[in-house]
Amino acid sequence: MQARYGARPTLLGARTPRVEDDRLLAGRGRYIADVALPGMVEAAFVRSDVPHARVRGVDATAARESPGVRAVFAGSDLDLRAVPDRMPWVRPVQHFPLARDRVRYVGCPLAVVVADDRYLAEDAAELVEADLELLPTVGTAEDALSADAPLLYPEWGDNLLLSVEGDGGEVEAAFEQLRTVSGTFTTRRHTAAPLEGRGVVAEFRDDRLTVWTSTQAAFVVRAMLSAVLGLPERDIRVITPDVGGGFGQKNEIYPEEYLVPWLAMRLRRPVRWIEDRHEHLIAATHARDTSIELSAAVRDDGTIAALRGRVRTDLGSGEIFPAGYGPSLVAVGSLCGPYRIPHQAISVQGVVTNKTPTGGYRGFGGPEGTFAIERLVDKIGRELGIDPLDLRRRMILAPHDLPYETAAGARLESGTHREAFERAVQLGERMLTEERENAGPGAALGVGYATYVEGVASTTFSITGTWSSQDSADVRFDADGGVTVAVGISAMGQGAHTTVATLVAEALAIPMEQVRVVMGDTDTAPFGLGSWASRSTLVAGGAIARAAEVLRRKGTDIAAHLLEASPDDLELVEGRFRVRGSPGSAVSWSQVAQSALNRTFELPPGVEPGLEARATYEPPGLDHVPRPDGKMNAAASYTNATHAAVVRVDTATGVVEVVRYAVVHDCGRVINPLTVTGQIHGGVAQGIGGALHEQLPYEDGQPLATTFTEYVLPSAREIPPMIVEELGGPAPETPFGVKGAGEAGIIGPPAAIAGAVEDALAPLGVTGIDTTPLTPSVLRGLIEEARS
Repeated sequence: MQARYGARPTLLGARTPRVEDDRLLAGRGRYIADVALPGMVEAAFVRSDVPHARVRGVDATAARESPGVRAVFAGSDLDLRAVPDRMPWVRPVQHFPLARDRVRYVGCPLAVVVADDRYLAEDAAELVEADLELLPTVGTAEDALSADAPLLYPEWGDNLLLSVEGDGGEVEAAFEQLRTVSGTFTTRRHTAAPLEGRGVVAEFRDDRLTVWTSTQAAFVVRAMLSAVLGLPERDIRVITPDVGGGFGQKNEIYPEEYLVPWLAMRLRRPVRWIEDRHEHLIAATHARDTSIELSAAVRDDGTIAALRGRVRTDLGSGEIFPAGYGPSLVAVGSLCGPYRIPHQAISVQGVVTNKTPTGGYRGFGGPEGTFAIERLVDKIGRELGIDPLDLRRRMILAPHDLPYETAAGARLESGTHREAFERAVQLGERMLTEERENAGPGAALGVGYATYVEGVASTTFSITGTWSSQDSADVRFDADGGVTVAVGISAMGQGAHTTVATLVAEALAIPMEQVRVVMGDTDTAPFGLGSWASRSTLVAGGAIARAAEVLRRKGTDIAAHLLEASPDDLELVEGRFRVRGSPGSAVSWSQVAQSALNRTFELPPGVEPGLEARATYEPPGLDHVPRPDGKMNAAASYTNATHAAVVRVDTATGVVEVVRYAVVHDCGRVINPLTVTGQIHGGVAQGIGGALHEQLPYEDGQPLATTFTEYVLPSAREIPPMIVEELGGPAPETPFGVKGAGEAGIIGPPAAIAGAVEDALAPLGVTGIDTTPLTPSVLRGLIEEARS
């Protein structure tokens, strides 16, 4: 069918303005807080202010008598099922939307108050008295693993939600023969902090539940609501309005998403809950909080023969679905990066503590794993007296190495690993030279690099125990030649509407203006798993390509009949089926649609009325569970990039300023350069925040950053001028040759910035930077230690 295309400028790669932006910029967006229904009441939650306690009772008498209050419920009042533990390879948590027997973190919901408005609900919530018997607090992962640690789940016998040992036969042989270089690399706890917080609205009408929620995965929410509420999925409709940022944090399913619908069913009226920022910082999932102990068996030339070590993550209380151990597994798969490292044996420990549960956040383990291996490579170079850039050149994959399977099992079919690295080094050296020429005497300037691969469109089975990786598309012509496409992915600001419209227009050779995109509604969109893991473009593109192929074939048959020509003689150009060599003999998609939908007597024999197609795409070659050798190819494809960061360090105050930044990136065929560049800029900004500013410290189980006064986000002032260059061409292993770009920007900054800071402070003898964030107090301590 491809041969039937005529010469036509491709839409792929054009700098097309985003189709969704005019509506959003003009204030016509509809976010969760904009959903208002007749008779709606508001919910407020009573949350634990202690990290660990036994619940002896909840007294809501005064709250129920408060003005405007419609109902108050505690955990013992609910007739809900526990959130199912679908992963047989982890310990069961059996948590409920409201705590019943124990609270295990500050912010855990204990009770809910429903009132005529949020202010009355908040006032009444302060009157609820919880009788809590304090229990010893487990403050850190190390504390949790001590022999006398209090147990969060006594039936487990320890505090390990997940424990996986690495298989180390070939690895141990390398360590017996070669030099060892080791380090421990820590990424502190922080969070996504999207502009829009969480929220839920629910209505139960005509025996059917409709739920509006700010989520990245509407169909997964529907399935979990069915499991907990006991309703068939067909009786639940989940709608995702405009989402003001998700970043993986809204790919979790929260207690409030079960409870607000239950309230709507119980009270027989619409209920809304919108969280405030204080709630968000203590009750929405946190991220990172990972320590990676890593050792390399190193040959004489510095190259790595084998890795061994352990990824240990503080999962908080673990009371979330999907459970927060997924990034630990991705970190394991990220450790080899784009390097020829033949063997690795990495164990994983997911530890529960009395903190807010951890979950997904953009990068999903990639930043942690990249930080560890890039810092270790720098350390190897330093200990062996080898330029760390030359050391990377000795290991990095070249074009002739592809396809290549990493030690973790990832199959890299395509990529520009060496080219991206060399180009980023050129940019880094140029940026550093320019900054030094403009800097005053004694300025502490340095450059650092991070190179990595990122799995995109991964399986979700290993963290959900239920879903794999497929997604769907419905493509339907109207009689006037317009097209409506419905897809199972979600929009959350990443330009998904523009991407889908572009792919449909490209596949059908029609203008983008003729395409209408529908997503985020389980009643109107086909089944899909949502948007996460940089999957949207690849899986939606695969489904669109298959549906478009069906439509092109049918359209060609109809057009050939109308033109009294052979289908093999037609070509599709600019929305018209024309006879090759006879441009005047042509019919448009509109004419074809008229025959298919209205003038059906014009259809050729055997062709059914209608002009629509549904298709599902499942990326091939994925491992949904580990293979017998323990390896796993968990992603449909792999992007690659190298980042270069130039920093200036104030040695008196310890303040780090990122003054220049460059990303050389390869995500296969670029659909829209504006969208890709925007995604990378945003990811780098978040990566700078995690590398230098953002952290969620605890003391005795109490969170110390509960407002934006204590939780420091980077502003525009902290984001430097940025160069973004795209390499590579269409990936041979994917539909349209595309990969993914949603998470690439955030993976490199921690490693690149740490390397740059170490380079800037090398004259002072500062080495071994192995922890982020690099706050001023941390840097001052390192400088003072080196000087002493």
